[in-house]
Order: sequence, then C-alpha cells, then structure tokens
Amino acid sequence: MADHNETPGTSPAGAWIQVAAGLKNPAMRKLLGQVLTGQDPEQEAAGARRAKDLARWEQIGLLRRGTGGTWELNEQLLADTLAAAGAAKADRSGINRFFTGTKLHTLPAKPADRLQVMAYLRDAVIDGDEQLREEQLNERLRVFHPDTALIRRYLVDHGLLLRAADGSSYRRGDRLPEA
Repeated sequence: MADHNETPGTSPAGAWIQVAAGLKNPAMRKLLGQVLTGQDPEQEAAGARRAKDLARWEQIGLLRRGTGGTWELNEQLLADTLAAAGAAKADRSGINRFFTGTKLHTLPAKPADRLQVMAYLRDAVIDGDEQLREEQLNERLRVFHPDTALIRRYLVDHGLLLRAADGSSYRRGDRLPEA
C-alpha cells in the first residue's frame, strides 16, 4: 500500500483506485483495450461518452497523448505505482497498521485515527472537484472495505464528504484531518 498521505489523481498511490474503477466500466475498458492493441479509439464512432471516457483515462493518468496525437499507455504511471507500492509494503506505522494490502481490516477505535483513515479513503476515491453518484462512490470504496454504507456514513459524519440534499451525489468536504 502506498503512502496514505498522498493525494489521488496527483500520485501513483491514489491513481490505482481510479484505474480499478475505470476497468470496472465496460465502455472505459473497451477504450483502454483499443489503445493497448494499437487501435485509435477516436477512429470509431465519435460521441460525447467516448470523449468523456478518454478524458477520464487521461485525468487518471493511465492514458496520454503521444507523438502525433495518438493515445498511448503512460508507462511511467505504472512504474511509479509499483515503486510506491513496494516502498510502502514494509511500512506498518501510522494508518498503515489498519490495512492489509489494499483492504481496511480494522476500523480504528480512536477518533483521531479514524479521522486519518477516513481522510485517506476520501482522498483515494474522489478528486477535489469531482462529484460522484452513490453507485460510483460505492464502487471505489468497495476496493477498501465491503461495507460501503458504513464507510460512506463515516466520511459524511466526519465532514470529509458532503451529500447532496436529494441524496443523489457526493463531493469532497472541506474538513482536513489534524496533523
């Protein structure tokens, strides 16, 4: 597991959860497959959804525009992710002690520890200005813990996630954990 203080979207430690969520989406998986097999995904039927999915892969950092404007795999992200995972594997201090690999195996009893773990989970599953539907949020949280409702509730209770008044979506809260 990578350094739990890194922010997803800007670090390999946080990117992997978004890669996994992208791979769960059949349309995004197909686009990635086209790029990996040397096909140009933009040559097929263009559409807003296809453009949005390509933009999402680019935002995650797994795909980028290569020379000539073609899409290519970002090998550096893969290398950085593996290096970060290897470096953190032996670290069992801080909030790492609550995780086994990617799984949150124990919810901390101490409120300060719980807030740190929840802040890490929030940072791993949602970017700063991103807004997620509940099923999208659950998909990302499930990588860490099977009880997504419990984790979601903690995130909202701690002010780390804000839930829309109609319950349709979630976005990041402003609360920062104490150092």
